[in-house]
Amino acid sequence: MLALVAVLLCAPPVGQLLELREGTLTYIVVHKLHEVRGTTRQVEGRALAQPDGTVRVQVRAKVASFDSGNSNRDEHPPWRAWSPLAPVAEVRGTLSGVNLPLRQGQEATMHATVELNGEKQAQDVAVKLEPADAGVRATFSFPISLDAFKVERPELLLIKVEDRATISGDLRFEATK
Repeated sequence: MLALVAVLLCAPPVGQLLELREGTLTYIVVHKLHEVRGTTRQVEGRALAQPDGTVRVQVRAKVASFDSGNSNRDEHPPWRAWSPLAPVAEVRGTLSGVNLPLRQGQEATMHATVELNGEKQAQDVAVKLEPADAGVRATFSFPISLDAFKVERPELLLIKVEDRATISGDLRFEATK
């Protein structure tokens, strides 16, 4: 009996492991005078597609890797104060009803936990999935509240950016060999 337990604990996960091969994550914040968009290509991630159609996903990026096109803003963003303590933004979640390989595009909802600034929030994320080479392309967009993540909203001319920020992604996962 003890040998069976040891084998089960050491067994690899059942299903197909996919690695994030390329992609972008983007944030958008809005100020009354303009919109700020920051993007990173320095994204890490994995997905485990299980035979029952459940897919567990984890995607993360270093907060300091986002580029807004304005070097001064990127040198002094509001998250610099906390990035040494919580340098990574992360989304972990589960999708259901996704069987690989995808034969056609489909939409699914990921029941996720978003971590930013050391704070975690539950979030349902609509994800569009498309077949792509040896894997899957996933695109998504969802709103967050900066206040809920305890992010100090930056100001311009004494007016803070809106509380709502939008996070979007375009990611390509491929099966590991």
